[in-house]
Amino acid sequence: MEKALARNPNLLRTLLGLSATLILVLGYSVYSASLDSEYYIHESSLEQNSLTLTPIEQDNNSLSWTATSEGSISWVNFTLTGAPQDSTLTITSGGEMWWSHPMLGSDYADNFNCIQGNIDFELENHCELAFTHSITVDSNGSANLRGLLSDQLPLSGMGTIRATNLSTATTEAEQIIDTANNTVFWLIELSSNSAIDNSTVSIQQTVVSHQLDDVYQFQLNPFTESIWSLTALLTCFVMVLALPLGIYYASIKREQRINLTRGDDTESE
Repeated sequence: MEKALARNPNLLRTLLGLSATLILVLGYSVYSASLDSEYYIHESSLEQNSLTLTPIEQDNNSLSWTATSEGSISWVNFTLTGAPQDSTLTITSGGEMWWSHPMLGSDYADNFNCIQGNIDFELENHCELAFTHSITVDSNGSANLRGLLSDQLPLSGMGTIRATNLSTATTEAEQIIDTANNTVFWLIELSSNSAIDNSTVSIQQTVVSHQLDDVYQFQLNPFTESIWSLTALLTCFVMVLALPLGIYYASIKREQRINLTRGDDTESE
């Protein structure tokens, strides 16, 4: 580095000029990218409703109910209390398969999500897709079975779409809602090896329906993003240039000391 600087005194200015140019170009790239995004956000309202359960069969060892759900539904939740321990709650949907997992929505699950990435960075649904799901009643006589009728609806009410323009994004968002719009008939069955006291059993089914509210382009704050990008770029260039600049100034100091020593030797002679 010292020899290169000695042969080309303008090398340092060239490095600084190139660094400044790269910082400006990259900063402008981040700024322009934040102005025009190809991602769009679609927001939908979430409405939780309780379905009316109709008893259809009752005997000493089993109870059955039916219910009907309509609309673009994501979450379904069945809550049972007052049932005998180790009895089985079985839920069957008519005409529409649905996803469920013991950890889905559980308070003991560590942010479990049906759709998760694998080692190849591809999204996979880890929940079981079937018409029928069941769960065993715990020692408190309670059971809670949760599921998803659609894995495309945004569970939080907010999702993203990659599209060329707002019109295309709106069409795709409407298609997601319309595809999930179905009428589903439910059969709820409680069975036990021991007698079931109908007066103590309580079951409730709730569903979460979606209604599209708004679609808009995802935007970043250009000024904030530019500041962060320039800060990162400046930090990188400072780290890269610190060593050659240190060598350069060290060589200047060394040359000054050599010249000073030679001057002292000349005067002494």
